[in-house]
Amino acid sequence: MIWTASIIGIGIIGYVGFVGFVIYTFSNGCGMGDGPFEAIHIDQIKLTENAEQFDLSDNGKLILENRNDTLSPIITLIENGKIKWTLDTDTRNTKGYESTRIWEISNMTITKDSDPIKLRFTGHWTYGAETGSMEIDREDGKNSFCLSW
Repeated sequence: MIWTASIIGIGIIGYVGFVGFVIYTFSNGCGMGDGPFEAIHIDQIKLTENAEQFDLSDNGKLILENRNDTLSPIITLIENGKIKWTLDTDTRNTKGYESTRIWEISNMTITKDSDPIKLRFTGHWTYGAETGSMEIDREDGKNSFCLSW
C-alpha cells in the first residue's frame, strides 16, 4: 500500500511539474520557438531603392531594408517625415545565439499599426526560413521578436 501511494505521489508531483514547465515556456515570450531576440538601436544609414515601405497610423512609415549578404535587416520608423529610430535585427546580439545570423526578412505584414507596432514575417536565418513575429514600442523602439518553425 505504501509503495502504491509513493508511486502515485511521485506521478502527481511529476505531472504538476510538467504542467508548470509548459505554462512557463509558453508565457515566456516565444513559447517553443527561438528567442526572444531584441533588435538593437543603430545610427540611421542611407536606405536603398530596394527598401520596402509600410504605412502606419498617425502619418508613420515603417521601412524594412534587407542589406547585403553580410549584414542583417534593419527596420526604421519615420513619423511626419523624420526618422524616429532604426533597429538592427542581428540575432547574434542575443545571449545563446552568438553563432547565428539573420540575413533576410520577407513576407512582412503589419498586424497592428499603432502602438505597439506588431509584425509577422518570414525570417531567413542560420536554421532556415522560419515564421517570425515582432512587437515594437512606437515611441522608443523597444522590441522583442521570435522565430518559430
